[in-house]
Amino acid sequence: MIKHLLTLIWNQRNGNIWIFLELLLVTAMLWVMADSLLVDTYTYRQPIGVDTQHTYLLSFGLTDDVTEMDIERNNQATQDLLQLIGNLRQCSEVEAVCLSKIATPYTYNRGWSGLMPVEDTASASYAYRVRYVDLEYFRVFKVKDKEGRPLYDQVLKNPGEVVLSETLDEIFFPEGSGRTQREVKWGPKSTESMKVSAVSAPLKEMDFDTYQPTYYYVWRTEQDFLDEVAENDIRFYNCLFRMKKDYSQQEMEAFLQQESERLQVGNVYVSSVKPISEYRADMLKPRLDNQKKKIAMVGFMLVNIFFGIVGTFWLRTQSRRAEIGLRAALGASKRQLRRELFLEGLFLLALTLPFLLIFLVNMLYLDMPDTYRLAYTWWRFLITLSVSYLLMGGMIYLGIRIPANKIARMNPAETLHYE
Repeated sequence: MIKHLLTLIWNQRNGNIWIFLELLLVTAMLWVMADSLLVDTYTYRQPIGVDTQHTYLLSFGLTDDVTEMDIERNNQATQDLLQLIGNLRQCSEVEAVCLSKIATPYTYNRGWSGLMPVEDTASASYAYRVRYVDLEYFRVFKVKDKEGRPLYDQVLKNPGEVVLSETLDEIFFPEGSGRTQREVKWGPKSTESMKVSAVSAPLKEMDFDTYQPTYYYVWRTEQDFLDEVAENDIRFYNCLFRMKKDYSQQEMEAFLQQESERLQVGNVYVSSVKPISEYRADMLKPRLDNQKKKIAMVGFMLVNIFFGIVGTFWLRTQSRRAEIGLRAALGASKRQLRRELFLEGLFLLALTLPFLLIFLVNMLYLDMPDTYRLAYTWWRFLITLSVSYLLMGGMIYLGIRIPANKIARMNPAETLHYE
């Protein structure tokens, strides 16, 4: 059968060469689009490491707000804020409240700082994403450890100021990844060492991003936070909280109105409350819009490719009516005729595989596919290649099926009459 198909293809090589080139070009385009969509879909479906449902960012203001905060005013504002947070924790509708700096999800409020293992003898440390948080942060965002357990319980149980993400832990301690009570320091000249309390699940900033090396610096006590704020402006810090259920905008406004007396202490008052879900929507909108455009472009190209492939094989099958009629006159069944036409088209498609593999190798050599967010593995290769060839096979099947059925139903004498 294969030898027979090769003979047929070779005998019609003048026309088949153009069909072959068209199939090769279209399959390569489909692979590029399928690979891009696979990377986007895969990274989007990976958890970001925090649960933002029912969480809110509380923005606070100062009644005597000034450009420069002196030490006395800053210390008083800090005490007022801590009391306000204590009042918020007493509300029955609130599940957890925390303080943080550069740790609010889905915002550009980010920071990086150097960190390295104590036993590392390198002359410099790399800067990694850092999030300054108190213990309650892990309850507010239901952060999990490497094994999927609540991180809050692990940090509470193990002493230490630092929590590494799984990604950073594998960089620092590749041989003993996941173990706690390792020690780290800020840099090669640092004389202060800090214990690793726990290892969190991998973390990333947004849904379409890849996991990045991250660590938490934890304020275990209120005094730790006060020592931190003593050297900084209180307005640089954030208050985040989780409600026990989802609140609409009207319900949240009613809650704030109801608790208005509790939510102003001294010079500190609540200026606004915004759900993290809104920050997420704002941050993802450009990426989702781009994704929709990409999907629309892929759909448009697939429609054009479909009609091009279907039209090509339709005309090709129609032009061979005399040959098909002759075969029918010699005793070939309609089923045999259809099968040979299908196999011939699919075999022509299969001949593009070696050339497509050469194209893929060159693309990888030039680092064209996105390997930053998703490593190019065998499963990625097989999925994208299979999708490309299945789509092409389906289009060839449809392009041959209708004219092949029509011709196969014709009387052999009528078919030969066209010749």
